This record gives sequence, structure tokens and C-alpha cells, in this order.
Amino acid sequence: MSSRLYWQIHKLAFLLEKRADESLKSQVGIGLAQYKVLEAIGRNTLAKQNLIANLLDQTEASVSRQIKILQKKDLIVVGSVMGNKRARELSITELGEELLIQSSEILDYTQAEILGALSYQEQRHFQELFDRMLSKARG
Repeated sequence: MSSRLYWQIHKLAFLLEKRADESLKSQVGIGLAQYKVLEAIGRNTLAKQNLIANLLDQTEASVSRQIKILQKKDLIVVGSVMGNKRARELSITELGEELLIQSSEILDYTQAEILGALSYQEQRHFQELFDRMLSKARG
């Protein structure tokens, strides 16, 4: 495997996501994919599935699978939209809000375990560089 920067970024992202997913599943019973959708719904009450997919840069099919899981766990409510039989409005339940808070704390801790190898200044610099690269990549 080459030591090119994109491989290092990919590997770091993979390892962060893997550890986050494992931590969430073992402590609160949802995976990282469900957490991302739950957080997006929590920040965008009565959002529709296509908005959540766009916010997360995911397909609607992928988001739909996570919505079904979250709904079965009573973490979100899926409501109908008047005048549009196919569209659904998504909102977070009280249980979902509580789980979202717990999950955020778990992810903060998990992130700190890995990024804690950097000083505070290095972490800020790292964040600034990533923000610039993401802006450039999005066009």
C-alpha cells in the first residue's frame, strides 16, 4: 500500500469510523450509520428523507434503510406529508434525543482517544486543513 496522502486519509477515516461504530453499537445499540441519520434529523425537524440524504452525501436508499432501523427502535417518527403520498416528514422522539446526547458523548470520547495523540494546537491546525480540503473537494 502506498503512503500517498489519500491512502492515509482513507485509512484514518476508516479506523475512526470503525472504532466509532463499535463503540456506539456496544454502548447504545446503534451504529454510526444510524447515528448520522439520527443527528441529521435532530438538527432538521420535519425534514424529508431526500434532504437528509443530501446533507449526509448519501443515497436515499441508504438513508431509507437507516430510517427503518431508527423507527423500529422508537428513536424517530415518520409522518405523512399532506398532498404527497410518497414524501415523509421525519422527527426525533424524546428517546431519540436522549440517545443522541449519549452517542455524541461516546463519539467525543472515541475521537479524543485517537486525536489525543496531537496537541491542542495541532488538532486545531488539523481541523483547519481538513475544512479547507473539504471546501475544495466540494467545489
